[in-house]
Amino acid sequence: MSICSAESLAVNEPLPGTAPFARAWIVIEYPGSWGREAVAESDLPEPVRANLRNAKSAGVSVLLARHPDRPERTATGEINVWVARTAAGGMLMRHARMTSLLPLAEWDLPAIAAGSLPAIGSVTHQPLLLVCTHGRRDRCCAVNGRALLTGLLAVASDDQRARIWECSHVGGHRFTPVTVSLPSGAVHGRLGVDQAADLLERLDQGRVIVDHLRGRSGFLAPCQAAAGAVRRLTGIDGDDELDVLRLLDGRAVPPSPDLVELNEALTEVRHHDGRAWRVELERVQLSGPRAESCGAEPVAAAAWVARDVTPTTPWS
Repeated sequence: MSICSAESLAVNEPLPGTAPFARAWIVIEYPGSWGREAVAESDLPEPVRANLRNAKSAGVSVLLARHPDRPERTATGEINVWVARTAAGGMLMRHARMTSLLPLAEWDLPAIAAGSLPAIGSVTHQPLLLVCTHGRRDRCCAVNGRALLTGLLAVASDDQRARIWECSHVGGHRFTPVTVSLPSGAVHGRLGVDQAADLLERLDQGRVIVDHLRGRSGFLAPCQAAAGAVRRLTGIDGDDELDVLRLLDGRAVPPSPDLVELNEALTEVRHHDGRAWRVELERVQLSGPRAESCGAEPVAAAAWVARDVTPTTPWS
């Protein structure tokens, strides 16, 4: 049986540009077991499941999460729920402890993706760290993800420990262990247990581990790769310091979804201090086939890489 994380490494599949695209995230506490399709196979209220089936098409990712210190819900029946938007320069997260999840059935998912969060609980500025351990989706997530989770909890302070949760399928089993930081939407991969303390420190400081960053989920794949190239060139590691625009006919414009269908792209990466870089990208074939997940047949695949990164005229 193929081991997808080993195959991905064998063909030197790059990390930048591989984070799942999501403009917003909904995280729901669910201490029970997760089926392969975590939300669809859960016992969440049927109207809630029906509404959340439309989440991905609306640009929203939904995760189930559990915490080792809460194997069962408290006697009050309170359920932790987070909703976060990951837009560059506009990230925001709300957190609530809800006694019923039925309000989620009425949530306007396109509005959430556009940045209008439901008025639950309160705004929180404490980052949340989610570690994918969804073994029924892929054994690499179960083995590598759980090892990282154990390592994180071993070195975390009490405050940090409360903000480390294991979660259902994020996307990209072959890059395990995979983590998502909210509200930034920063997705890391191939993290070693020995990097756990560094990851927690950087999380609390609003920083990323550049060499393990797959991208920010609010960016399309080519834009993730462009931002990653600038980070590697400059060492910029703030989780919300960069934005990415597409250069089209000499103008910087917001990237549209069709960008991911191209084989070449021209982008401008902007730092909030005014610096800017012109990044030329191309989609290249990997050196060999690799499986999307453990046990799947290896397939040919491509990755976005930066062909050239050049400082350009400051944008402000």
